[in-house]
Amino acid sequence: MNSILRITCAVNRVSAANPCACYEHAADLLSQLPEEGSDIILFPSMALCPPSTGSLLKNPCMAEQCEKYLDELCAISQKMDCYVIAGLVKDFHSRLCRVCAVIHQGCILGYLPEGEEPIPGFDELLPPNTVFRCNDLTFSILPGDPVQLPRLLPAIAANGCQAVLCPSYEPVTAEYLPRAASYAKALSDAFGIGLVLCNGGVGDTSCPNTYRGFCEIYECGQLLGTKDGDSESFFLSCDLDTDIIRSQQIYQLTRRPDFAIEVSNEKRKLLRAVSPSPFLPNHPQKLGRIFDLQVKSLAARMSNTGLNKLVVGVSGGLDSTLALLVCQKALEHLELPPQNLVGITMPGFGTSDRTYFNALSLISALGGQNRDISIKSSVLQHFEDIGHDPSVKDVTYENAQARERTQILMDIANSCRGLVVGTGDMSEAALGWCTFNGDHMASYNVNICIPKTVVRRMVTHLSHSYEPNIGSILRDIVDTPVSPELLPPDESGKIAQKTEDILGSYDLHDFFLYYLLKYNLRPQKLFYYACLAFSGVFAPVYIKDKLKIFISRFFSGQFKRSCAPDSAKITDLCLADYQFPSDCSSQTMLSQLDNIVF
Repeated sequence: MNSILRITCAVNRVSAANPCACYEHAADLLSQLPEEGSDIILFPSMALCPPSTGSLLKNPCMAEQCEKYLDELCAISQKMDCYVIAGLVKDFHSRLCRVCAVIHQGCILGYLPEGEEPIPGFDELLPPNTVFRCNDLTFSILPGDPVQLPRLLPAIAANGCQAVLCPSYEPVTAEYLPRAASYAKALSDAFGIGLVLCNGGVGDTSCPNTYRGFCEIYECGQLLGTKDGDSESFFLSCDLDTDIIRSQQIYQLTRRPDFAIEVSNEKRKLLRAVSPSPFLPNHPQKLGRIFDLQVKSLAARMSNTGLNKLVVGVSGGLDSTLALLVCQKALEHLELPPQNLVGITMPGFGTSDRTYFNALSLISALGGQNRDISIKSSVLQHFEDIGHDPSVKDVTYENAQARERTQILMDIANSCRGLVVGTGDMSEAALGWCTFNGDHMASYNVNICIPKTVVRRMVTHLSHSYEPNIGSILRDIVDTPVSPELLPPDESGKIAQKTEDILGSYDLHDFFLYYLLKYNLRPQKLFYYACLAFSGVFAPVYIKDKLKIFISRFFSGQFKRSCAPDSAKITDLCLADYQFPSDCSSQTMLSQLDNIVF
């Protein structure tokens, strides 16, 4: 939890020309905060005297009252181990200015002026690019209109700050809120930083403008939390993860922070959502876009090589099914006949009737050629040649089948001048769950940037776009247990070798894979986040065991990924971008899990 920074946006109810009432609502909000306190509490700009006060803001008594109640806030903060940031109007030698006060444990560290007009000559004023450090995160404060962020933020982000806090107090229109949110999301994503909006206006007048309090907290483009209201005070607390921000930020810190404070708030619960399915797109349309890129990339490879036939091994499982659908659409895109698709079923010792007949039916329904070639006799001959006892069902027994199938695919492709389309997905490649120079090899891979959980969702999604006969086949394939089918079925003829019984849930492995590839999280953080995401689904001891399997296999399988077939990067995360030597040791990563006890 040391990498977690807890930020609370506190939007207090206000009253025009009444700093006392504004303070009372702010103090009441502070009293409602949980005992597990925040590292930073951000009030809106002008939280102690709203802009709707109008010309009265220029009356010296307003500044006097604001400073009086700012002192009261300071007194409250003495017992709080955090920053408190609140906006007010302040008198600088008869010059009344809108500023944000930065408070820590009863002391005012300084004031940040709002707007771009300089206020020269006052020691208590902080420069607009002041950098604060709180525990493991550096941040700056940018008071003002969030809609101005595209113009003002780049210069501040270039300082290397990991988060920017934007206290504001702007009137809202129907278009204003979505515009401010879209800017914040895009900028947070573009610069790889945390971005916190806190706008005041709860309880304010509705003439001539409408005010509405709102707050939004983003981390590298991801919305961690949002809240708004127009009648009662409210607060929103979220946790920024500096491990995640550090892995995504564009600029690194170029100078020492102006203020560095360590806070000791003990956090026992993470205030951020952790999705158990981070790879899965939020909208079905994204699945369609991924599929379209698969199709276009394969079509481009065919056009550039002059090969107009596609050869694919079809097992009746998820991966080969998706590859088959991609092949069929690529031929359609190039206006080539469906018979140019050569689907090959190669039943072996572990092939079940369910997968076998689904494979045959799907090839036929899509209009492709079907070549049904049993590998049993050729593999038995191979066992005899190399002196392997077929009753010993070890890795040799399994891999010989995979390599025999690849030989068939390659030789048929040679005979018809076709291109062998690989079917393996990202999850299998990450875990090394493929046979080297077997299903590991192809002329071109179409699924390698798509993890198993997304493959499953895509086939389900695509099943609704085909005629009912094909759709029913696809849905049955989705319902079939994932298996390489290299060991014989059970006595009833059903699949005995189930991948997830051996490796663990693909939901869990894809979760580990996402957070490792995207954020390079340490093993303890992978475990902690997985426990949160799968609470009530998997026990911590199970998660720890499967994380060990993931790390061990991820390292040991690198030699297969270092000589993988060509493919297109069609998703944001790609295994080819995560480089390390094929003989790299996993000991350091695994040792980090030894400190986890239950």
